[in-house]
Amino acid sequence: MDKNHVGVPCILRNYVARHEPPTNLTIAEAMLATCTSPPISIPMSIEKNFATFEYVSGDVGLSNPTHEVIAEAHRAFGGNATVTCLLSIGSGHNGVNVAPLDSNAEAWVEFLDRVTKDSVKTAQEVAAQMKYLTLYHRMSVDYGLEALKPDMRMDLTAIYTATALYLNDIEVSERVERCVETINQGDGFATLEQLSN
Repeated sequence: MDKNHVGVPCILRNYVARHEPPTNLTIAEAMLATCTSPPISIPMSIEKNFATFEYVSGDVGLSNPTHEVIAEAHRAFGGNATVTCLLSIGSGHNGVNVAPLDSNAEAWVEFLDRVTKDSVKTAQEVAAQMKYLTLYHRMSVDYGLEALKPDMRMDLTAIYTATALYLNDIEVSERVERCVETINQGDGFATLEQLSN
């Protein structure tokens, strides 16, 4: 997201779109721009064509961009293009979002942060929309990370441990295998027009 216009996604492309000027970012710049999540890190400043652009991560308000990815692919490739596999990688479940009972500002900031970064609702909507298609796969750590406080969300040891436990689960292993089979066999395809509806 553009720091000065948070709420509207800024799509970082490596191709020219007819309806928007190119961003001309390098892969490294695009990766850094998507990882700058305040207050953990400051916005990413990029100088291009004598102007400075500042980006923050899209996880605030757009933590699951599946609908936006489908729409962008539809614009770029047209409705008749086919998709063999759509893989959504989540960042874990935040648990139940219960509003604070008092007016403690810190508790409300933490609550609002969790609500704006909750990607589960979108994942459930997409799964319901694509329940008859075999191309959609969702991978997301179900438990373990929700207990981390905001200042601990970058604890790589905790993230690694929760991810390793997740991947060792038999059901998850089977889900990964189904995803790989979908890609290898290419039998679960749908058009971008079908996915856009």
